[in-house]
Amino acid sequence: MFIIHSRSALIPLRTQDFNSRHPARVTLRKETPMSGTPLIKRAYNLGLKAVPNFETLPDDVIAYYEQHLDQIPRALARGFVPAEEVKQASFFSIIASTALGAVAGKPTKKCFAGSYYAYRDTDFDRWLPADQLQATPCEITTLASAKDATFAQWVSTILGVSASTPTKTLGSLLIERSHAMTLVQADNVVGRTENGEATGMQTNGYANFFFVETGNEDDPVSVARVRRYASRWNAYVDGLGDVIRWSAGGRILVRNLDASKLGL
Repeated sequence: MFIIHSRSALIPLRTQDFNSRHPARVTLRKETPMSGTPLIKRAYNLGLKAVPNFETLPDDVIAYYEQHLDQIPRALARGFVPAEEVKQASFFSIIASTALGAVAGKPTKKCFAGSYYAYRDTDFDRWLPADQLQATPCEITTLASAKDATFAQWVSTILGVSASTPTKTLGSLLIERSHAMTLVQADNVVGRTENGEATGMQTNGYANFFFVETGNEDDPVSVARVRRYASRWNAYVDGLGDVIRWSAGGRILVRNLDASKLGL
């Protein structure tokens, strides 16, 4: 049976049922948490009887919910999330969402080339297709990271896959899930930021990152990086597999992100 314990767990106990048709049946029993943690008290008051996976949750997951009691109703409705999803939720926070309309195609060499750019990396023209394709309307979510990380660490967390996933696979999944964008879309968000729109991008020297398609099957996604120094922007392009750990002060902009899958 499952008992709501006064600490913060459900303790499974199996009892023998001598009914020959049900030789080993699991039953449930409720115990009022007189001195339980805030998590158990809150969950009990909301009608918690037994959550099948609760007794298996590690301490960090329990600690997460104790700090986010407002999320318990949803957790009760769908089962408490596994440790990996809590890790995702604690890794990122949403700063802003920006709706983009359809954008026309454009030569790559004309992207990040406006008057408010002080520098443009020539690798854009070497690494990316000569032309950026037209794109349909989408939503761009601006994320802040809670810790310094490599691109691969950020992407694997966004995708919910192992951190050891090959870079090529990470890039392919970003494209498959419509998280990568064109340079025209990225340039559009920079322009709207420059015009004072609240896109969540950093304008204080910290970097902002966009995942962009390369058209290369072996290396399908690169990372466009823009920084604003004083009154002008610098634009660079980096490899998704770069091992540099980027500062948590930056922003990651992701196309068509379902934030609920990150627990956000």
